[in-house]
Parts: sequence; structure tokens; C-alpha cells
Amino acid sequence: MTTPRSKSVWTRGLTLALLAGASQAVITTTALAQTTEETAVEEIVVTGVRGSQLKSVDVKRKEASIVDAISSEDIGKLPDVTIVDSLQRITGVQIQRDAGEGKTVNIRGLKQVITLLNGEQYLSAGNMGEAQPNLLDVPSQLMNQVLVYKSTDPNNALSGISGTIDLRTRRPFQMSEGFTLAGAVEGQRGDRTSEDDYLGNILASWRNDRVGLLVSAAQSKSNLGNNYSGTVALSGNNDWGGTNPNSFISPHGYESFNRVVERKRTGVNVSFEADLGEGFTLIAEGFYAKLDEYNRAIGINISNRWDGGAFGNWTKPTDFQPVGIGGWQAVSEYDIDAWWINSFSVNRVTKSESKNYNLELKYDNGGKFTSEVRAIRANGEKLSMNGQAQGDLSNWQYAPNRFNLFRNAQDRTRGPFYPKAICDQYPASQRSNAVAGSAGGCYLTPNPQGYGENPQLHYDISGDHPVWSGFDTPISGGLGAGKTLRDYMANKDSYAIGAFSSEGNNEVESDMNVFRADGHYRFDDKFLGFITKVDAGVRQSDRSISVEQFHLFSSFYGGVAGAVQKNGTAVPAAGCMAQWKAIDVAMDNNQCSAGEFVPNPITGVPEFQPYTVNRPTKLYTYNNIQFVTDLGGVTSGMPGFWAIDPKDFDDIVAFQNKVFGGATRVQVPGQTYDVDLKEQSAYGAADFSIGNLSGNFGLRVIQTELLVKQNNTGDTLAYGDTNADVGDTVTRRKYTDWLPSLNAVYDLGDHWKFRFAFSKTMQPLDLGNYGGGLSIFTADCGSVKPGVRCVTGASSSGNPMLDPWRSDNFDGAVEYYFGRASMFNLSAFKLKIDSFVTSGVTTGRFTNGDGSLSDPVNVSLPVQGQSGSVEGVEVGAKIAFTDVIPDMPILSNFGIDTNYTYSPSEESRVGLDGHKLP
Repeated sequence: MTTPRSKSVWTRGLTLALLAGASQAVITTTALAQTTEETAVEEIVVTGVRGSQLKSVDVKRKEASIVDAISSEDIGKLPDVTIVDSLQRITGVQIQRDAGEGKTVNIRGLKQVITLLNGEQYLSAGNMGEAQPNLLDVPSQLMNQVLVYKSTDPNNALSGISGTIDLRTRRPFQMSEGFTLAGAVEGQRGDRTSEDDYLGNILASWRNDRVGLLVSAAQSKSNLGNNYSGTVALSGNNDWGGTNPNSFISPHGYESFNRVVERKRTGVNVSFEADLGEGFTLIAEGFYAKLDEYNRAIGINISNRWDGGAFGNWTKPTDFQPVGIGGWQAVSEYDIDAWWINSFSVNRVTKSESKNYNLELKYDNGGKFTSEVRAIRANGEKLSMNGQAQGDLSNWQYAPNRFNLFRNAQDRTRGPFYPKAICDQYPASQRSNAVAGSAGGCYLTPNPQGYGENPQLHYDISGDHPVWSGFDTPISGGLGAGKTLRDYMANKDSYAIGAFSSEGNNEVESDMNVFRADGHYRFDDKFLGFITKVDAGVRQSDRSISVEQFHLFSSFYGGVAGAVQKNGTAVPAAGCMAQWKAIDVAMDNNQCSAGEFVPNPITGVPEFQPYTVNRPTKLYTYNNIQFVTDLGGVTSGMPGFWAIDPKDFDDIVAFQNKVFGGATRVQVPGQTYDVDLKEQSAYGAADFSIGNLSGNFGLRVIQTELLVKQNNTGDTLAYGDTNADVGDTVTRRKYTDWLPSLNAVYDLGDHWKFRFAFSKTMQPLDLGNYGGGLSIFTADCGSVKPGVRCVTGASSSGNPMLDPWRSDNFDGAVEYYFGRASMFNLSAFKLKIDSFVTSGVTTGRFTNGDGSLSDPVNVSLPVQGQSGSVEGVEVGAKIAFTDVIPDMPILSNFGIDTNYTYSPSEESRVGLDGHKLP
């Protein structure tokens, strides 16, 4: 089936590197490296990329668990921006990029991955309440090494369902004695963004034989182009009342936009080590990460204006073919009856930071017993704010002064209505009639120079990007006869603000406290004939998160002389609050209304006429504007158009305060919650060796306590997309997991290793699956109830009684080492997932904006999944050409690092095709 979307990502333009790193497929050997060729692998001191690969191979060879590693090629020079970019080298790891930079990580296709920092849980501002590692804010330059555990290591503090990532920073006792200083600077300029970017890092370390201090920092600024052209809110044409006998995809609308993501990333690592004597070492360290992101998009939207009855009616397939399932058609070209065309500007500003502190006391006096005691304190916070505006090209009329917006069926000249103080600011010619309200209010034409009929366009997605046409057909409107849609799009006075809004904002705060103690005893003679070492420890952690989802509301029409509510009482002094500062929102809701009485056009009896929230506003009244001609090559045929500069919304609160006199947070109760998750655990483990067979086994017991506070959802609030908070539900829960593990390695000579691993794993759900509540979605009712929001669906995102992820994991691997920096590995794995969370659907009825009960609508919710499985194979190779072709000096600085993963998955539910769902 044709997919109607196109996307381009611009990443790097011109790069200037002062101390540049090498690419991952290149192995370089410095002069220092050449002097150490006879050193044993166990004491590698080779530097550069070759030294990094030697360390990675050595880690994999020595570990009892199934582990992969990456090590920095030299101080501060991992050749990537984020640490996620580095992780893509590892077999079985999948990453997702955001505007060209590595952001999130899956292992073996699953996002249920634990992230550690120097062996303990890491609190990242990117995923404070989620399982999936989001490390967009972590500069790779601060890392010394990253380990990825595919099987459970019993000594790890926590283990994920599909794997565990351990980020390792540098410590001063790893450095040479004396003072060390290193740094790097990189500059670049984007050929599409035309912005200058930079990346720099510095490391300073001093140590003697008793004490050391290391400080490293990295900072970068980047402007990343990430354009898009495609559909919005896909739906089958027969949904929501469509009657076309053929089934095809008919979206709410189409968008094309030019997007630039500006990021400023700062990371700092400070580490102090002191040898206290008698075998005691003190470590104190802190890791700080901060990310400021401005995601600015400017584009155009062509849609059916969220009219539920329009699906399948406003789009007409002109080139299509059957797909062979259920009468569905694959459409490659549409004729579009464009009900709504507007330019838009969106800016989502996200600012996050996290602080992780570690205080650790180690004991190792060279004897059989060693131990560690450590305390972790971490906190993180993230604020994400959205600001957006629409520039509407329609004049909302089907004939001169005859409105299709808030029209009175008995008098179509009655459209948007405003108080006298606003009416007096516009010329008399902008009044659509002579009717006056009881307090002097009037009816105004919102966009006199807009077009007045639906443009007829054509949309072609048969090629490699969408192509638009139809802009040169004359249409009626305020510019006069003979003018085309292209003319309206080029005229900045043909745009009026359709809406200002700030919605989907969220603020997250999280704290974490951990205390743990571990002890280890190594036997000179094997205990029971095969035990070489035993480990034991206890751990307690307390992680809390507070999530607030909110929209910005502003107050309207408080203190307007003569203004009344529908029941004739005075409008509250504070006015009525509205989220959508829009031209199509009238204040007639029973919760709070504002307007005047006007004579009925037939009987003359006074009847209530609500005020319209947003006054007629030119695109440039409060904003800087741009004429947009460049959509980044992701669509063609689109004429130039005017839109607001999204930088105007870098501080959306300040903007709305300036324009509307206030910006008040109003919570979305279904997505606002608090969760406290406490874990107490103890473990015991042992290393064993029997001839060529070695490994470890262990048992970890975890008791989990949950405290969840959810908000109860009431009626939809007037003039917005949220609900009343009508109370709290508090849930307490406790459960215990017994998690055995086994890792076995058989060495066949010096080159071959055969591995087997088994473990039971448990990982808590994303905290939103516990804490989220009910959210109700609405859209314009359309012609059935003009100006009213009708319920279209709902989502219940949390249930504290859901069980965590639980799985039985099996791994087998064969590894062949054929050089100091070369190896080949083949592994197979199976995850039998006994408990997980998936999505389900039920139905419900809720209150519409006018107080009536909605029709039954779908309600999505998380449900307990059972009997899922993930299995697959992994193949990887690290090859240094000097290990396989030693007599060709020209290849001595080159090599290959490659991997492949195949991992299908399934669960017990069956899809429409009769096959199990993935």
C-alpha cells in the first residue's frame, strides 16, 4: 500500500574538527600503540581506535555473562554526539534517532532495558518514568566505556528484560599520575539550516598515589533540520459516518512543514578518589546532564477542519487499486475538497536536567575478602512547553456576509460576535450587519481578505514525495474576481489568526535514593571443589516521580460592561477561561458563558449571543512573520505562504501574558499522577570453575512496594481539551520476585568460547502505566451541533494493579577469537515473557460540551498481556586487518566492525489476518 508521507533529515554540513575522532570503521594505531605490540592482552595500553577495539574484545572475552562493550578511542573522543550514537555499534542494539541524533535504545527489539551509571541505577531526565533508555542529553565524550549485558549478571544492581546498559565514566585513579589535560573542539555549518554549530569537550585530572580529582565537561549546540510531509490523524473513510462503498484511508488532513531543532547540550562529570589506607578507598562523584531543545516547525495544513462527518467525503480517490483484504483500496492520488487551509507555526521547548551523585567506600587490602558500600542520590526535572498558532486563509463565508461559522440559521449574517470596546477598534465596513447587542456588541467579519469557497486541489503520492496541484484555479473571496489560491497565499493580509494555543505541556520531577552494600570472598582452594568466589549484598532504593500534564488557559471578557451569561447573570469578574484562543470558539458553555442579548431575527425576542474568544487578528498583529518557500524538498507544487516565526514562542508563557493578559496552568487530570516505587533486594552469587567450564550462578530476591496517586476525571472543561479533577485515588501494592540466574562458559582451546545463560527477570512498568488516568478527547460536532465539542474517544493510560514485566530468558553463543582485536560471534536467544503490558479497547459514554451524553466511543487502555515471546539470532564481527593480513602495511590502520540482529516477536492475541500479533 502506498504510504503518504515523506521525511528528510539534515544532520551535518561542513565539519571543522580540531582534534577530530575517526569513524567506527577505521582503526588507527598511534606511535605509542606501536611500541606496545608485545604487551599481553590483559594489560593493553594501546591508544586510538585500535586500542578501543582491543579493550572491547578483551571485555567480551573475560566476562562470564554475555556482554558487549565499547570503549572511547582516547580521552573525550568517542566519535559520536550522544552516547546512543555509540551504542548502535553493538550487536542486538537498535536505536531511534531524533532529528539525526541518537535518542532511545532497544535491545533485541524491546525497550525494557535498565540503564546503570558506574554499576548503579541512572536517573536520566529523558526517561524519568519510563523503562526505555532516553539518553539524548548524555554526551558521549564523558564516557570511558559502555557495557551492554545481554544475559543477567548476578552482581548487577538491576537487570532489564532484554538487557542492561552500564555507562562507565572516568575516574582519577584510571589516569596517569600528575596532571592531565585534554580537549577537543568541533565546528560545523548546516547547508540547509545555515546555522553555525559547535561541540567541545575538556578533561582535567590530577592525581598522586593517594588522592585524585578529575573534572570533565562537554557542551554542544546544534541546529538540525527535520522536515515532514504527510498525513495527520489517519482514519478509514467509513468511520465517523462516511458512506463511500469503497474503503480507503481518508485522513483528517495533510501537513508539510520545515522544521529545525535547536539543541544545547551540557554534561559535566566530577570524580574524586582517595586511598585512605588499610585497603579503604573513598569515591565521591557527580554526573550532571542538561539539555535545552527548541523544536520549531513552520508549515501549511490542508484539512477537513476536524469535522467527523467529513471523512471519506472531502477526499476522492482518483488512482487506486485493491489490496486484497476486506475491500480496502490503496490510493496513490486524491482530489481534495479543501475545507480548511491554514499556515501554522509550532514550537515545543523542552528543558531538562539531571544530577546523579555517588558516594562509595571500597575495601580491598589484597586479601580474600573485598567489599563496597555506596549511597546514591539523584534528581531530575523536565519542563516541556508547546506554543502554536494558525494563520487562516478562509473568510468563513459562503457568500458576502453569509457565514458558515457560528451562523444563525435564521440570519446567516450573524457570525463572530464581540463587545463594543472591540468593535470600536475596527472600521464600520468590517461589520457584517447592523445588529447591536444589549451592551453595544456587534458582528464582525474575521478575515475580510480571505478566500470564500473551498479550493479544489489534487494530491499525488505515487512518487518518492507528495506533489500538490490546483492552486491556479480562480476562486471567490475578498481579493475579488479572478484571484487564485496562489494569490491568497502570497497576500499577507489574507491571513487571520485562527487560533493561539499552548497544550500538551508537561512538567516532570523525580527523585531517587539508593543504598547498597556488597561483599565478596575469593577462595584460594575451590570450595566444594568448584566454587572460586562468592558474592552477597543488599540494596534498597526509593524512586518517586510527579507528572503534571497541563494546558495554558487565559481569561476573557471579565469586567466588560453589560456582558452577561446565558442565564442573564453577570459574567464573573475574572471572566471565562479558554484554552483555545480561537476564532471558532464561542463562549456559550453552561460552565461559564459571556455575551449579550440580541433580538431574534424572526420574532425580535431577545436571545443570548455569545462572544467569540479570539478577536479578528492579522497574522502580523502580535508576531513576526516569514514568507515560506522552502519545505526542504519533502513536497513539491506548494506555493509560497506566510506564517509566524516559531521563535516568537520560545517563551510561550511570556507571549500569552503579553497578548491575553495571563496564562494559567490547568491540569489534565488523566495524565497527572504521582508514583513512589520502593525496592528492597538481596542477592547471593558464586563463580565456579570445573576444567574448561566456568561461569557464575546466583539468586536475587526483590520486594517491590508501589504507592500510586491518580486523579479522577470529571466533565470536560469549557473551551478546552481537559477535564475537571474530581478527587484522588490512592493505591498501595506489594509483590516479591525470586530471580535465579546462570552463566556458563566452555573454553575450547585459546580461540573458541561456547556460552549458555538462563535467568528470570523482572522490570517495573513505565510509571505512567501505573499512574495515568482517564483522558477524554473531543472534536467539533460539525453541522449536527455547530460550535459544540463532541466526545470522539477516550484513553485510560494507567492501572496500578498491572503486573510488572516478567520473563524467562535463554541465551546461547559461540565466539571465535582470531587476533588481539578480532573476533566473530554468533548467538541465539529466546525471551519467554510471562507478563507484560499491551493495549486494549473498550467502550464508554461521556458528556459532550453542551452537557448531552455522547454516543458510545472507544476507550483505549493498558491491559495485562501474557505468553509473549521474543527470539532471534545475532551475528557480529570485529576485524582488525593487521590480525588477518599482517603483511600488507597499507591496511594496518583499517578494520571492520559489523553486526546483524534478527528478532521477530509474538504474543497470544491474534490479528485480523489470523496470525499472532507482534
